[in-house]
Amino acid sequence: MRSFVSFIWLLFAAALSNAAEDPNEEVKDKVNDKVESINETTYPYRESLDITPLPRNNLLVSFNFELESNYVNVSKTPGHLHYTTFPRSIAPILEKTNTRELHLRFGQGWWDSEEWGELPLSGQYSGGVGVEVWSVIEAADRKESFESWKYLVNSLSGLFCASLNFIDSSKTTFPIQSFKPKGPVTLLNEKNELHLLRAALASEPVCTENLTPFVKFLPTRGKSGLSSLLDGHRVFESEWHKMSIDIETECEGDLCKYTMTQKIDAVVDVSRALRRKKNPIPKPASGDDLRCDLSKPYDAFQCFPLGDPTDLTFTLSDLFNRQISGGNLLSSTSSKVCTHVSDKWKTFLKVDGQHFGTPSNCFDINDSRDYDIYFHTDDSTDVLQTQNAPIFVSRSLTGYGQDKGGSRTVFKNPSDSTVLLVYFESLPWFMKVYLHTLSVNGAEMKEVIKSIYYSPEVDRERPSQIEFELLIPPNSNIALSYAFDKSLLLYSEYPPDANHGFSVEPGVVNVLEPTIYSLRTSSALLTLPTPDFSMPYNVIILTSTIMALAFGTLFNLLVKRVVTEKEAELIIEETGPKAVIQKFKQRIRLSLKSKSPSDQLDN
Repeated sequence: MRSFVSFIWLLFAAALSNAAEDPNEEVKDKVNDKVESINETTYPYRESLDITPLPRNNLLVSFNFELESNYVNVSKTPGHLHYTTFPRSIAPILEKTNTRELHLRFGQGWWDSEEWGELPLSGQYSGGVGVEVWSVIEAADRKESFESWKYLVNSLSGLFCASLNFIDSSKTTFPIQSFKPKGPVTLLNEKNELHLLRAALASEPVCTENLTPFVKFLPTRGKSGLSSLLDGHRVFESEWHKMSIDIETECEGDLCKYTMTQKIDAVVDVSRALRRKKNPIPKPASGDDLRCDLSKPYDAFQCFPLGDPTDLTFTLSDLFNRQISGGNLLSSTSSKVCTHVSDKWKTFLKVDGQHFGTPSNCFDINDSRDYDIYFHTDDSTDVLQTQNAPIFVSRSLTGYGQDKGGSRTVFKNPSDSTVLLVYFESLPWFMKVYLHTLSVNGAEMKEVIKSIYYSPEVDRERPSQIEFELLIPPNSNIALSYAFDKSLLLYSEYPPDANHGFSVEPGVVNVLEPTIYSLRTSSALLTLPTPDFSMPYNVIILTSTIMALAFGTLFNLLVKRVVTEKEAELIIEETGPKAVIQKFKQRIRLSLKSKSPSDQLDN
């Protein structure tokens, strides 16, 4: 009986303890689980930096940022959209214009292929001088795609502070063999078609106004991670720099998302950057700092200078004037910095005054501390051997005069294998190409040119578009030439500095075999017949002067009377200041005389 009572008492105590528990304990557990899951959330964002020394104390720095949006069911109208790390400002533009792919390039400078080898990543993310943009747009026909294209470039113009709003039909082309997407592009509406449109502005300057929105597209906004190194003054004073943005649409059934890749490549002159840090204000070097070649004649005032020093010690903050402000804390992938150096270079990760190294020279940054990269070498000429470019291309304008001209493009194949490539040119409408003058030097035309696509220009409506499919024999130089006429422009179509010339956008070379490679030629400067813009002003001034002289003379003859000198003196005596004063005095006297008799009568 006693054991039974004890058992009942235990059950009663357990019931009381359960009743005394907090009724919100279950809710708190759920909240804690939710908070813990939020803290463990990682976002689709990756960033990396590759640093490669180049000959002549140059340094190639390559920033890479990858981000993407959430999946969206395109078969349903979503109630809300969440882009995570994908920039909110650009996504609605892509959706409104039905843009499936967008590629944007900003660039300045000249890449020395003979010294530096092939372009980074085989030139797939490198553009020409100025601004270049192409996109794949889904539309019912070409007219509708062009309307979406105009809306797209005008919107991008405002986002990037660039002159993309000047892109119209006279600068837009529809490539056939070039700029093809890397993979299949999903067509969301089977009734529509995919249209590829492309345009370029060779004379567009690239400056910090373009870099600022580029950095703001990143989730770190340049405040942390590798993007904290991006200082416009340091990037744009480099020998060569390119910025690229590539957006693609990836679909799995009805679920689609945007993937975005942002890259910045720059070739930094290390010696000049160190001099800039030492002397922010440029001034002549003192005599003690001069490096003279003592094997040649010299004196106290002049000498033959030596080349740049080969023993270098510097840090990444010396080049960019700032350290790396922590790493990527948004995702599980930490920020990665890799240096590609030879055995005569030493690179370390510097943090809190300490230096760390790895066998692979790759460093992971995964906290919020400030980091720096330390470099030292006794022989900066010892760099990793670069991969040679599969093709060298140079383009120049030929001829003289204001009415005709020509273009000559030279293809140099340094390899032992035949190179298959597609050469694309978009020429302004005022360059009227004569395709029958096309000639090939160095080989037979039928052996070099496999196919030609030519779309002639239409005045003020469409540029000339030429696409050559070429076979360049091994170890050969092939020159492609043709002639063109120069058209006259309207008075209002000339730019402010018309005598400087008109920029012709670079030609685009896409190597298909034996490897995939892409490059741009240099831009060209075309001179056109330029009117004398000062002539109207000179005519106006001359005409106004003659009319003023004639009117003044005629007015004087009609209004004024011609008299002799004596008559003029008499007139001056009668109408001069003295005469006026005398007349005034006489009037006062007369008034006084006329008043005095009346006063006497009153008395």
